[in-house]
Amino acid sequence: MITLARDPKGYYATLGLTPGADMDAIKKAYRARVKAVHPDRNASSRARDEFQRLLEAYAVLRDVVRRAEYDTTGATGIDDDDDPPAGAIPISCSCCGSLTAQPRYVAYHTVRSFLVWAKTGRLEGIFCRACADKTAVRASIITWLWGWWSPPGLLLAPLALLRNLFGGSKPRVENTRILLRQGRAFLARGETELARSLALQAARFARRPDDRARVEDLLHATRSVPVDRRLKSRWALGGGVFLAQVLPLAALPVTAGMFYLIATRPWDQPVSTSGSIAVRPARIGEIRHVAVEGLKLRMAPAAGSPVLTLLDRFTTVEVVDETHSAEWIRIRTPSGIDGFVETRSLYAGSGARFKSQWCAENRGAPAGTGEILTRRVTGDHRLLVHNEGRRDGVVKLKTLAGHTVTSFYVPATYHIGIGGIPDGTYRIEFATGSRYSRGCGVFLDDMQAAVLPVTLTFKYLSPGSVRSLTSIAEISLAPAPDDPVQPQPLPADRFAADD
Repeated sequence: MITLARDPKGYYATLGLTPGADMDAIKKAYRARVKAVHPDRNASSRARDEFQRLLEAYAVLRDVVRRAEYDTTGATGIDDDDDPPAGAIPISCSCCGSLTAQPRYVAYHTVRSFLVWAKTGRLEGIFCRACADKTAVRASIITWLWGWWSPPGLLLAPLALLRNLFGGSKPRVENTRILLRQGRAFLARGETELARSLALQAARFARRPDDRARVEDLLHATRSVPVDRRLKSRWALGGGVFLAQVLPLAALPVTAGMFYLIATRPWDQPVSTSGSIAVRPARIGEIRHVAVEGLKLRMAPAAGSPVLTLLDRFTTVEVVDETHSAEWIRIRTPSGIDGFVETRSLYAGSGARFKSQWCAENRGAPAGTGEILTRRVTGDHRLLVHNEGRRDGVVKLKTLAGHTVTSFYVPATYHIGIGGIPDGTYRIEFATGSRYSRGCGVFLDDMQAAVLPVTLTFKYLSPGSVRSLTSIAEISLAPAPDDPVQPQPLPADRFAADD
């Protein structure tokens, strides 16, 4: 609670605090101080007096109404049943210090998260309506910024925001006492209309018989005030502050729903059904992709007709003609071959997006340093590979006919020696990127493929020949700019064509 109070009797100083300390600080200071001055622990001759002084200070400062009385006037001896003396000063707002005919004791809630646990707090005080709105916004901002970052905070933060939205916590007993104290102060000053309005406000909070009796006494003392001279309540919900708090809360489920949709991507999930599959007839010019591995492209729309070629899964094809049967369709492959396939083996749309998802799901274990990914033939020759770039690489040795003999994994900044290469002349193709997928033989992120514009020839060496360590063939995946042998770009699909 922020206060403009002085400390005429030294109550704050007794606890080692400055005027304006909040309730948590008062309780913490009391617990620490009472251990030091308790007569059972402190044998000093002044311990008993200091202990009594501490109890007196704490009794005043922990009580909302008595503390407000002390902060405003410096007095502490007025009980709930006592009438303030003539000319008594009404209790002022603990924030701005202004007098108000509609004070409220309000506690706004905060939540601060610390990864695995959360701490709740309160911003409380006796406020006018303007200061209450500012405190509510401050408490909500603290919760919005710090309340969500732990599992308990995910539950506590929305509850605190909702409580602040609807006016915070207004304890009935404390607000009844404050309003009655304020009403008696205005009545002692001769401001009967304000006293009457405060009595009516207190009646909404009073639940205990003693409080109701005090409200009736104040209403009886102000019975001469006309009914139409009541103050309009300033504590109704609404206004700009209410909207400023409710709009982010209203957007919260929408934001959570968007994150859920992005995470689950229901539009990309296959639809399963226990019923029969309805095959939609394909239209000429429609783009589809192969849904099975090794689809046979036939010369005629019949199961026993000759096979022209086999199509890999996710191959994108174009429908070029219809047939007399809905079970068969004529298509054209990317290489320009026309043939017939079963309609149920094709799915709508290009296969690129579905292939990317399948490759990610079948990524497999990360490749190891120098791991041989493919080896179809073995031999006695060796090759030294330099990867001085910042991305991992996969190198393939291919025959001039385009068949991979061996492929291996070279991490970024590594120099790898590869053995077991057979005789022959080979083209060197390589790809770099991150998150290598074993299922597709490609990198999932930032993939770039290239081919070296030279070939490597390995020849048989007789047993009597001397092998020189300096004659081992070398290649670089990131040659210097002035190196005459610079890689040429290669389509990613062509790089992975024979995997």
